[in-house]
Amino acid sequence: MIFFINKNNKISLVALGDGISSGETSFNIDGISYNDYLKDYFNNKRLLKKYNDNYSYKNYKLIDLLNDLESNKNNIKQIIHYANIITISFGEEELTKLSITKDLNLNYIKAFIDNYDILINNIKEINDSKIIVIGLYPNIYLSDSDVIIINSELSNIANKYNILFINISDLLIDKNYYVSNNSFYFNYKGHKEITKLIINSL
Repeated sequence: MIFFINKNNKISLVALGDGISSGETSFNIDGISYNDYLKDYFNNKRLLKKYNDNYSYKNYKLIDLLNDLESNKNNIKQIIHYANIITISFGEEELTKLSITKDLNLNYIKAFIDNYDILINNIKEINDSKIIVIGLYPNIYLSDSDVIIINSELSNIANKYNILFINISDLLIDKNYYVSNNSFYFNYKGHKEITKLIINSL
């Protein structure tokens, strides 16, 4: 790993995101997410100080987080300030649902990307530690072409702010990572692979 800290300075891990971040399953319940596996990884190495996933749950949108930061809801700024690693995953749920209702268009994607840029800028003003953005992936509702556009823009944002971008689209080459054919949520195998990609990038 390029990034690491010694055992006297343990890791505070903060997870921000929607149902992908919280491990939502096709059974409408939270399973074990890549963030949970990442927490376990650090914990097993006795490097975990604290894990906070209070701002990671189903149907939580990027704009919701921006509003929570604006109002400092439940001291979210302090939580981010003391984090060593921050993972961020937004858009898969929100944009997929818009695609289902035929409401997803380039203007909405542009607004989403603009808000993502604002979010990263706001977080960087609070904490300049390790920030990891998880990209989107195509599913039975969200097209490859839309995902390519979005991930390209997210990668540009990551380069702009010198943070990490994790592209998880290639995981879908193996359909075993799907929970089922009628779901766009990963199962535990997929989340484990996302965790590996994160660990290998640190």
